[in-house]
Amino acid sequence: MKKTNNNVWTHITEPVLPGIYRYFYVVNGLRTLDPLNPWKSYVERGDAYSLVQVRGDTAMPWEVQPEIPHGTIVMEKVYSKTLQQLKPCTVYLPAGYSATGRQYPVLYLLHGGGGNYLEWLFKGYVDNVLDAFFAHAKGKEMVVVMPEGHIATPDEQYRMLATGDRSSRNLNLSEVHVNYFVKDLLPFIELKYRVLKDSRAIAGLSMGGGQSLNVAMSYPDLFKALGIFSSGSAERLLDKLPHVNDQITQIDTIYVSGGIYDTALDVFRATHKTMEELEIPHTYVETDDGGHIWQVWRNALTQFLPLLQEKNYN
Repeated sequence: MKKTNNNVWTHITEPVLPGIYRYFYVVNGLRTLDPLNPWKSYVERGDAYSLVQVRGDTAMPWEVQPEIPHGTIVMEKVYSKTLQQLKPCTVYLPAGYSATGRQYPVLYLLHGGGGNYLEWLFKGYVDNVLDAFFAHAKGKEMVVVMPEGHIATPDEQYRMLATGDRSSRNLNLSEVHVNYFVKDLLPFIELKYRVLKDSRAIAGLSMGGGQSLNVAMSYPDLFKALGIFSSGSAERLLDKLPHVNDQITQIDTIYVSGGIYDTALDVFRATHKTMEELEIPHTYVETDDGGHIWQVWRNALTQFLPLLQEKNYN
């Protein structure tokens, strides 16, 4: 930043695409948020950010549109026998849910490493995206479940963060997570909400993309669609793909995407290449709208949702 004659510090950025961006100040070596901006993001890996929105010529899918019907957000707590823990999750119910008795398709939407079950709501603005998608007749309504993806307890997560222990990553992509997801979370949702067991989809960003792939490879018969956004898939997951090739090709829709400036670019390119070599039908998209950031993941969701309709997901 540069100091002007009237002692005001200024900075002009290069032109940026419409979207929601995070920022912070460093004043005399001390990181601080913008004191005049009340819009802040939730803590992520110990850091917090101020937010700013750059508007485009038309409303973006994640912007609030007051005139359309709006869904309902429910906070749930799921007891996991697998983990011997109480795990939170967020559930989006479409605007028509309470007025009908019909069953709905369900999308399980997973967050990334260091995040939590509120990420897609407070950073992805998923409720706005879904409201706009359904209201403008782009697709039939569905229930969306956003579970807590970390296997460790909150206390264990804080300890690992403080000590730099990264062992939880392997645990989050393990069979333990798969069992928690399939044996605890799915039965809870399907008992409490009117969701179709034969119309499930699973998708996630970064770590959540790896978890989505791992769950889908373990139980491919449970899902009709799979979305992998900027995946942090471990190599061992890709090593597993050839052994479940015949089963995973039963999934109607597979979508893999990420930004060309992403630190995980080589990883999701490897996922794409492996699927090509195994002749697993899938849609692959590389975008130039950013790196490992929410701008990319919000856009990925808006691209993934129409694919669910094309393959009669509903």
